Amino acid sequence: MPKYQNNKYFFINQEIPLPTSQYHSINHIFPSHLGIIFIGKILPSILTKIDFYINKIFNSFFYEILFIGETEIPSFLYESEIREEHNLLKQTSKKVILQPTNKLYNIIKNLMKDHNFNVGLGLTDLPLYSSNDKSLLFLFGESNINHQCALVSTHNLIPHFNEDSEYNLKVRNRIIKEVIHEIGHLIIGLEHCLTRDCVMRYSKIIEEIDSKSVNLCKKCQSKLNEVRLKNNF
Repeated sequence: MPKYQNNKYFFINQEIPLPTSQYHSINHIFPSHLGIIFIGKILPSILTKIDFYINKIFNSFFYEILFIGETEIPSFLYESEIREEHNLLKQTSKKVILQPTNKLYNIIKNLMKDHNFNVGLGLTDLPLYSSNDKSLLFLFGESNINHQCALVSTHNLIPHFNEDSEYNLKVRNRIIKEVIHEIGHLIIGLEHCLTRDCVMRYSKIIEEIDSKSVNLCKKCQSKLNEVRLKNNF
C-alpha cells in the first residue's frame, strides 16, 4: 500500500529548465523507489488501485510506492510558457490554458531530491503540452527517461458532459492504463507497441485507451524481463 503524507507542498524556488532530449543509451538501476505526486486536483481514492496495478505489472521493480503529497504550481510560475488552445477533443469553443510538461517535471524533480526516490510520477488535472514537441497538445501522458519522471493528465480522460462521474470505473481504468503506460516507458523505453490490446500501444483518443488492456503483451513483457535480468533481480 502507498504511504500517505497529507501535507501540501508549495514551491518558492525559481524554475530551472530541464533538458528535454531523450537518450536510449542511459541506464537506470532497478529496483527503485517510486514517488507519486498530485499536482492540482486529483481524488486520492485512485491511489489504492494505482498501487495495486503497479505492483502487479511491475512486480519487484519498486521497493516501495510512496505518495509524497499534493502540490500546486506556484502562482508566480503559473503563467510562464502557458498556451491557450481550443480543446478539440471536448468540442468546446472556449480556449483552455495548457501548461508545459517541463514545468511539472521540475516540481517532481524537486520532490525526488527532497525525499530520496528514484522514479517520479506526477498525476494532474491540468491540460498539458509537450516541452519536447510543442505540437503535442492535451497530452494523456508523457515520460522523460533522462530524469526518470512521468506525467499523466486526467484532463481529457474525464467526460466533459458529466464531471460528476470523474472516478467511475471507466475513467479510473483510463487513468490506471496511462499510469502503467508511462511507467512502462521509463523501464523499457520510449517505443510504442503495435499489439492492439497492449497497454504500451499509443492512444490518440480515449476510445483507444478504453479498447486496450491494462497489461503488457508478450513482447513487452519479454522486454521487462530483460531489464530484470540485466539488473539481476
